[in-house]
Amino acid sequence: MSDKTKQIDEKVIQLTGPCSIVQAKAVDGEPEKLPAVQMDVYNGGKMTVKYWGPVVIDLRGLNYIDQVPIAYAHETNSIDSILGQTSKIAVGDTITATGALTGDSDLLKSVVVHAKNGFNFQSSIGAQPLTYKSVAEGESVEANGQTHEGPFTLMVTSKLKEVSIVPLGADDSTSAAIAAAHKPEEGKMSDTNKVEQTAEQIKAEAIKTVKDRIAAVSAEAKDYPDIMAKAIANDWDAPATKLAVLEAKNATLEAEKVEAKKAADLKKLEAERPNTPHVRNVKSIEGAMTVESITAAACRNLGMKDVSAQFKDDDLNKSDDIRARSFTEIVQATLALSGKTTDATHRDPASMLKAAFSTRDIANVVSNIGNKFISEGFGAGEETWKLISEIIPMNDFKVNTGVDYVMGGLLDELAPDGEIQHAELSDTTRTIQLKTYAKMLAITRQDIINDDLGLFAAVAKRFGFMSIRTLNTKFWAALQAAIAGNFTAPNGNLITTALGLAGLTDAETAFGALTDVDGNPIGMDASMVLTSKGLGVTARTLCYSPKVQGSTAKEPDGNPFANRYLPIDTSYRTGDPWFLVGNPVGIPLMSVGFLNGNQSPVIESADADFNALGIQTRCVYDFGVAFANKDAAVYSSADA
Repeated sequence: MSDKTKQIDEKVIQLTGPCSIVQAKAVDGEPEKLPAVQMDVYNGGKMTVKYWGPVVIDLRGLNYIDQVPIAYAHETNSIDSILGQTSKIAVGDTITATGALTGDSDLLKSVVVHAKNGFNFQSSIGAQPLTYKSVAEGESVEANGQTHEGPFTLMVTSKLKEVSIVPLGADDSTSAAIAAAHKPEEGKMSDTNKVEQTAEQIKAEAIKTVKDRIAAVSAEAKDYPDIMAKAIANDWDAPATKLAVLEAKNATLEAEKVEAKKAADLKKLEAERPNTPHVRNVKSIEGAMTVESITAAACRNLGMKDVSAQFKDDDLNKSDDIRARSFTEIVQATLALSGKTTDATHRDPASMLKAAFSTRDIANVVSNIGNKFISEGFGAGEETWKLISEIIPMNDFKVNTGVDYVMGGLLDELAPDGEIQHAELSDTTRTIQLKTYAKMLAITRQDIINDDLGLFAAVAKRFGFMSIRTLNTKFWAALQAAIAGNFTAPNGNLITTALGLAGLTDAETAFGALTDVDGNPIGMDASMVLTSKGLGVTARTLCYSPKVQGSTAKEPDGNPFANRYLPIDTSYRTGDPWFLVGNPVGIPLMSVGFLNGNQSPVIESADADFNALGIQTRCVYDFGVAFANKDAAVYSSADA
C-alpha cells in the first residue's frame, strides 16, 4: 500500500451496501406519528462504487453529525426530494441511522404508500471522500473490524453528507421498510373501495415507473447519447434531462463562436505575419485535426492517466492518427493546421523555432499540454488548508470586503408597526485581496535538440508543485501571523493545556462558551483537531481510538472523543500548539480567494527572445489568503 495519503476533493460517492432497514413498530391508540425509518446503512465491508471501483470506508475517519438529510435517490437539489432527516447516526464498525420522514411532497406520500403496501425499498449513503489510499493486490488492511484484501481504495477520511431511500440498489440483499404513522389493517378496503395493492403489484408499478422514466429521458436526449446514458444512470427525470440537453446545445453554440473567432484571428494574423524560412504552403488539413486533438495525442504519448476524462471524444478520435511523439512532430502537426510544412528539424533549433512560431498554434499546444499535467504536480502538495477555509471567487484585484459571519445580537421580534431594525456592522467586516504569483522557465536550445516530449509534462508538474507550495506557504504564514492578536484570554479562545484528554476537554469547553459581542452563544460545534505533523499520531489516537490510557488507571479508559473530531495535520506548523476548529461552512477560520474561482495555476507559452533561443513557459497563479474569524477555533499555546 502506498505510504502517501492522497488529498482529494471529489464528488460525493454513493454507496449502496449490504444492509437492511428494520420495520419500526407503530403502537395502537397513540396519536398519529411521523413515518419513521431505522437503517443499517453500511456493514463496513467492500463495495464497488462508480468511478472508484472497489471501496472500503474506514469508519474511524468518518466525519458526521446526527442530523443529515434523508433524500430520495441522492437527489438533494429539490426540496420535494428531501424526505426527512435522521435523528441519530451511530458509527462503530458499521453505520446505523434512525430518523423520520418529515415532508409533505407527492414523492414522499408515494414512498410511504409503497412501503405500507409491502414494497421493499433499499438504502444508500452519500459520503464525500477527503483522503484515500490505494491498497495493491496481495496487500491487506484492517478496517471496521474486518480484514480487507487488495486491490481496492481505502477512504481514510470522509464526510457523511446524506442518507437516501432508493428503489433499486447495488445488492439484492438490501431492503428497506418504513414504519407508517399508523398500522393498516390486513384485508381492509380503501376509501375508494379498492383492495390494497399487493407487494407484487407495487414492484410491477415501480418497474413500470422506471421504464416510463427511461422512455421519457431517451426522448428528450435522442440526439445526445452521452447525456441519455448519464440521465438513465443517475435517475434524472425528463425536465432535468431537457435542461442538460439545452445546456449542451448552448455550449456547442458558444464553442462554435469561439472557433469562428479563432479562425478569423488566425486569418488576420497570417495576413500580417512575414514569410519565414523553411516553411511551405500545402493543402490545409484543418478539418482532420485541431489544437485540442494534437494536445490529446501528445498527452497519450506522455502516459497521462485517464486521458479519456480530459478530452472530448471527437478530439480523442482525431488524435488516433496524429504523430506527436516528439517536439519535431508537434511542430509539424501544428504547421499542418495552417496548411504549412517545413524541412527544419530539432537539429537546427533556430529554423525549427522560426517555422514553429510562424503560427500561434505551437504556443497553444505547449500551453495546453502544460495545463493538462499541472494538476499532477499541484496535487502532490498538502491540501489541509481546504478543510478549514472558505473559498471565494473574485473578479478582480481590488480589496474585497465582506461582512463577518458573527455579528452582535440576534434577530429582533417584529414590532406591531412592521419596522425592521438595522444591524450594526461596525468592526464586523473582513478583507481579502488577490495577488499574482508567477515563475518563468525556458525550454532551451539544448532541450529542443534532445527532442524530448516528456520535458513539457515535467515542466508542468514542476510548476504545479511550485504553485501548491506557494499557496501553502502564504496560507499558513497568514494564520500564524493572526494568532497573537486574535487568540487571547479576553477573547475566550485561548487555552494553555497540552493535547490530550484534558486538553480536548478544556478546548471543547472553551469552544462551547464562545459568544458574540452581545454575549449570545456562537452556537456552532467544533469538528476538527489541527496539529503539526509531530502531534499527528497523538491527535489520531485521541480522535479514533475507542480507548485511551488514563493518567492513573492501569488499564485503558473509554475515550469520550472517539470519532467526534477529524484529526488534520500540516507540515507548515511545528511544535506542540494546536487548534480545535469549527466547520468552515458555519464560520471559516481562513479565507482563500481565487481569480474567477479558478483554484489551479495556469501555464502560458511563447517564443523566447532573440538572445535566449528556445520556448518560454510561465506559470501564473492568482490567489489571496486572509485570516477570517477568531470565533472559528480555540487555540492551545501549551507545550507538551
